[in-house]
Amino acid sequence: MNWQTVLTELAQNVDDMNDEALLGLVNQSERIFLAGAGRSGLALKSFAMRLTQLGKQAFVVGETTIPAITASDLLVIASSSGETTQLVQFAATASEVGATIWLWSTGTDSTIARQSQFVTLLAGKSKFADADTTTKQPMGSLFEQSVWLFGDIFTMDYMQRYQITESFMKARHSNLE
Repeated sequence: MNWQTVLTELAQNVDDMNDEALLGLVNQSERIFLAGAGRSGLALKSFAMRLTQLGKQAFVVGETTIPAITASDLLVIASSSGETTQLVQFAATASEVGATIWLWSTGTDSTIARQSQFVTLLAGKSKFADADTTTKQPMGSLFEQSVWLFGDIFTMDYMQRYQITESFMKARHSNLE
């Protein structure tokens, strides 16, 4: 069954999940902007929701109510390749104003990685990779799943580190559903 394949591949993510510096980075950032394209972007939106529930100001890039990014802000980008044209431009703009950039990717040799102060490597393959043996799943599935799971695990680590309860988060959960 393919369940075991997916679960085995996702288990590759456990190495770099709890980084005190990244927990501190998010804690110190007053506003956090999140950007991704396609399915990676959809997975990153779930992390934006959790950040809001953790009490942070989180904005998904591309929404109409997003404010201007400034030097005191954090931009989180999910890009398996680190070369998605629109995301490269977002990183350039953030860099120009002095914002901190944290890339979630499959490699460190990319345009966005070179502009980023922090890079977290997640399991998966770049959309530019030829068929390879890192995953049996099609296209970017493993990376997209990794983005979702990394966001959830980071949320749990953040809750533990800063003693945030589920009740605190529930009070910030949307009531317009």
